[in-house]
Amino acid sequence: MRPIAFAPRRPAPTDDETTTILPRSRPTKHRTQALDAIDDYDDDDERTPLGRRAKIALLIGAVATVVVIGLVVGYAVLVGKQPQAPPSVSPSGGTGTQAPGQSATGLLTDDVMLSPSQAKVLDRSRAWKVEKTKHGASEDVATPACFGGGPAEGQPPPQQEIVRVLGSTGKNAPHAVHAATAYTSTAEASAAYAIAAKTLGSCEVAGSWIESGHLVSRVGDQAAGVVVRVGPGKKTEAHSIVLNRTGRIMNVIDAVHQSDAIAIAAVAKALAQVNSKQCAAAGGECSSDPLVKDGPPPIGGDEPGFFTSGDLPPAGPKIYPWVATAVELPRDDFLGSQCEGVSWATIAAKSKSSRVYLIQESGKNFFGLNEVVLTMKDAKAAGKQVREIKSSLSGCKTRKLTASVTRPNKVTGMGAQNTKVSGWTAVVSQKSTQGTAKYRVGIVSAGRKVIYTFLNPRGGYDFTNHQWDIVAVRGGQRATQVD
Repeated sequence: MRPIAFAPRRPAPTDDETTTILPRSRPTKHRTQALDAIDDYDDDDERTPLGRRAKIALLIGAVATVVVIGLVVGYAVLVGKQPQAPPSVSPSGGTGTQAPGQSATGLLTDDVMLSPSQAKVLDRSRAWKVEKTKHGASEDVATPACFGGGPAEGQPPPQQEIVRVLGSTGKNAPHAVHAATAYTSTAEASAAYAIAAKTLGSCEVAGSWIESGHLVSRVGDQAAGVVVRVGPGKKTEAHSIVLNRTGRIMNVIDAVHQSDAIAIAAVAKALAQVNSKQCAAAGGECSSDPLVKDGPPPIGGDEPGFFTSGDLPPAGPKIYPWVATAVELPRDDFLGSQCEGVSWATIAAKSKSSRVYLIQESGKNFFGLNEVVLTMKDAKAAGKQVREIKSSLSGCKTRKLTASVTRPNKVTGMGAQNTKVSGWTAVVSQKSTQGTAKYRVGIVSAGRKVIYTFLNPRGGYDFTNHQWDIVAVRGGQRATQVD
């Protein structure tokens, strides 16, 4: 797989000011041709004063032409003998190593990539070393999580690109991947960052899901962070990723551990050290005191305000992709767990919409997730609606003898613009002659919005309680990212 930000390099531009060596002229030949031309002219105007003046003028012009040609040739020879310019020095003081075809005066060198001493902040109990450094697009080097595949649509081609992999010692040793790309202008780098942030916020790589989002500041001009889990089941690989831009350079550092996620604050500190070496030459912000807060992942997906495929954990015996239906009004026949005590199609709200997410490979199990988003009059009305549904869930057993409901679990989080997300999750079981059906329910408010989530576990397809709590809060976080 190839990095998302990587693309074929542009050909080196032609230098219009380069001096071209002219062929050596032969003055005698030029003089002979000039005199012949004069004689031809003189034959026509012989014995006239005008003919003699023209002859003298042409002779002077011919001599001047020869002198100019001689000066040009001499200048070209002198330029050709000038010594070559010395190799450029990186901002850190080293010449670095450039990929074939890349400019020796580029911003990126080996010296401004994540070093073993800088990686020490990721895990101070380990000894770190550089395992591989690749210049240019390459398929034989690791890429940060969520960035698999070719260049994203609209991604500007980078002027330079380097990927470095660092490893560490010990059992279950973590490793890190640092991908850096340089662009010809700040505008191109900003466009590349916007696309990379959306790629990270979507994380549309099957088997990967965003466990948490983080707001990162004071690391260059722009920054964002997420923790991504890769793999099915309980034994998932944790990827702590921080993306940033400083001037014309964009960086992604992915710190990987086999089980426990490395703190985003530690990854941000490692990237801040890298940023301090790149920023001056790149024309970017040189701040190096990172600030990390909990928050939503970057905006992503095809429908901002709703889940992206990367928000939903893999489920089932194998890794299968999530697919989503179009956004529409809640359907009349959607009953949920039958304990919510509300009809989503007729509930009073200023606006309402819904979407369904499915794993098509679940077949007859028809495993999927429903999301309903309501916009209420204000935050007070949204909070009241959440409390009413929570109360209805808690008292469902008294109304339906076939139902049983776990004690609602309180969940909270932080959305965009410091909007608080809070609500409840519960597991509902409904007995019937065909067996017992299990449902997961989540209901949260975020500002004046109410977000309801519903999952129908079937066969081997289900989320853990921890995953479901995260998904319920993520629904609220996503809703805060759009007005």
